[in-house]
Amino acid sequence: MPVRIGREEKGICPMAGQAHRILIVDDDNASLEVLSEVLTRANYEIYSASTGYDAAKIIQENTLDMAILDYDLPDTTGLDLLQHIKRTRPRILVIIMSANTSTNVKFDVFEAGAFTFIPKPIDLRRFLQYVRRALGFREQSTASSRRRTNTVQIKKSTFFRWTRIVK
Repeated sequence: MPVRIGREEKGICPMAGQAHRILIVDDDNASLEVLSEVLTRANYEIYSASTGYDAAKIIQENTLDMAILDYDLPDTTGLDLLQHIKRTRPRILVIIMSANTSTNVKFDVFEAGAFTFIPKPIDLRRFLQYVRRALGFREQSTASSRRRTNTVQIKKSTFFRWTRIVK
């Protein structure tokens, strides 16, 4: 049973009524297990991979809301995987995590479209806050785009109605 926080349930997508689906990619199995456990306890549906190849297969075969990628992977980089995600599944939010906190790394991942960058070692409480904030942002932007579309359609129909009256 999901735990309620305020008016929303943790990990539950208010629009669809189902758990958000999150992919975690890290070559360190201990980190992968801990992060997976934290998000599972928060009622998210978790997929995990330790290589970029396995992650690409999961991305191709599943509908995901978010991907959390380690920057350094054995067969690729988190940056390359981020670019692949943005080309093939642009609606997936991506968070990059790394012990390498150089300005160049951060600049590259933000320029490629990452939602945020989390430095390692990871503070689990803040990690969960980043995930919730990113998914909340996604929910707001989805709802906002629906409102804009409805407004445009109303304006179009009003315009056409006035055009018919004038003619």
